[in-house]
Amino acid sequence: MGVSMRLKKLTEEDMKNAASQKIYCYEKSLPHLSELCDTYKTENRICRIIDDSTRRQKTFCLKGKEIPMLDSGELEQEDFSDSLVIITSDYHREAYEKLRRIPSLCRALDTIYYFADRETETEIGYRRKYEQTPLEELILFRSGPHAASYVKGMDYADNARALFEYMLREGYNQRYRLVWLVKEAEEFSGIAGRHENVSFVSYDWSVSEEQEERDAYYRALCLAKYIFMTDAYGFARNARKDQIRVQLWHGCGFKTRVNFVRCEKRYEYTTVISDLYAKIHQEIYGLRADQVLVTGYAKEDWLFHPAADALERLHIPKASHYIFWLPTFRMAQSKLAGLNEYETGGQTGLPLVDSYEKLKELDEMLDGLDTILLIKLHPFQDRDRIGQIQTGHIRCLDQDLLVETDIQINQLLGYADGLISDYSSAAVDYMLLDRPIGFTLDDVEEYKKSRGFVFDDIREWLPGAELFFFEQFCAFIKDIVAGHDPDREKRKRLLGVMHRYRDDRSCQRIMEALRIKR
Repeated sequence: MGVSMRLKKLTEEDMKNAASQKIYCYEKSLPHLSELCDTYKTENRICRIIDDSTRRQKTFCLKGKEIPMLDSGELEQEDFSDSLVIITSDYHREAYEKLRRIPSLCRALDTIYYFADRETETEIGYRRKYEQTPLEELILFRSGPHAASYVKGMDYADNARALFEYMLREGYNQRYRLVWLVKEAEEFSGIAGRHENVSFVSYDWSVSEEQEERDAYYRALCLAKYIFMTDAYGFARNARKDQIRVQLWHGCGFKTRVNFVRCEKRYEYTTVISDLYAKIHQEIYGLRADQVLVTGYAKEDWLFHPAADALERLHIPKASHYIFWLPTFRMAQSKLAGLNEYETGGQTGLPLVDSYEKLKELDEMLDGLDTILLIKLHPFQDRDRIGQIQTGHIRCLDQDLLVETDIQINQLLGYADGLISDYSSAAVDYMLLDRPIGFTLDDVEEYKKSRGFVFDDIREWLPGAELFFFEQFCAFIKDIVAGHDPDREKRKRLLGVMHRYRDDRSCQRIMEALRIKR
């Protein structure tokens, strides 16, 4: 069904011929929709946006106009006569494969259009230019989310950075040119200057007005043998068949994926930490078994080698004990509001320690125990309330400070005598150090309904103490200081299931699994 319905790139001539037709847009990519409207002045003709996101709203505001949203299952009720259907996303071929299986569309239309935005048009030209050129000895890196969700520091971080630094130590840059895609390339000139065959390119150069910048970006993108990414992968959507894309991701944790999209064709491999998570990631990312490499995460190697003088560089007072608290974000910064789970309550915005009175009581207890509690927020977190918390023995590690001192969180966790988390994958990483972990669970049912977990009974899979109340939170800290570890057996049992390896050789295994030689 729908075989005769063709896919065609939208042109100015097509828009002229369909000047009176109403428009359905498939997939809610704001950059694509905005550019479509700017190019063809279509905002008043768009009658519906078709989007299969599990977080789809009833309407979407575009250029000040509220446009109704449908999912593809509702399209049988629509009348597509005198209509134009335009795919407005990066993955137009995947979208077309979905649309041509919808009977109502196949009956009404013989053509589905896709809008090639400025970046797509440019890339098509470069892909044609390089399609017969042999790939170069070049490895491309990118970390962090999509450019629209940029947070300073996340574009040179996480698993991609850990693997890159391993390659430098092992001399891979003697054979390969190592290229990073970042926001501001000039900020990394010092690193490039210290290492042979290392360079940084801005991903904004994909649409630069300067040809030299565009050339640098697309030559690296089109001719890299290997492309490593942590999170965002759309930039490599049109990779050649002989290019190898590896999604290093950023964690094997407890939270499930927000929106299911099959990634089998979006990258060749991904890395995980165990056979358990291999099966989970196959399911939630739509991957084949042979695409999932059980190697351990690159950044887990950092746990065994804490950054030298890190606490001093962060101006953390000396103490007998250090406990880290890594809350999972609930409320994102305003520009990332679409990621919000729900709004946190209380005066402080923290779970359990939700009032200034409790905060003061906790600080006094920590003083008596000669212990520092370090709170590290998720980079997306709204810091208006939590970020202001600084007491004698409670310190909030700001993302900007970590960027300024060039310290990654896994380079710090080796200093922690214990960890407090909730549903963060950092707790799963920290298991490798075999130290106490506590989980704040005051909103576990709400979070289950809002985001959801990869395990049916999440509490069976938490390798540590369950903390529902402020008193339990304080008791957990006292246990750490006293050397009590009542949850050690549960942690060790889960460690054997959740991790295949317990060492600092994950980067080495990744390179071996991909057969990348020096």
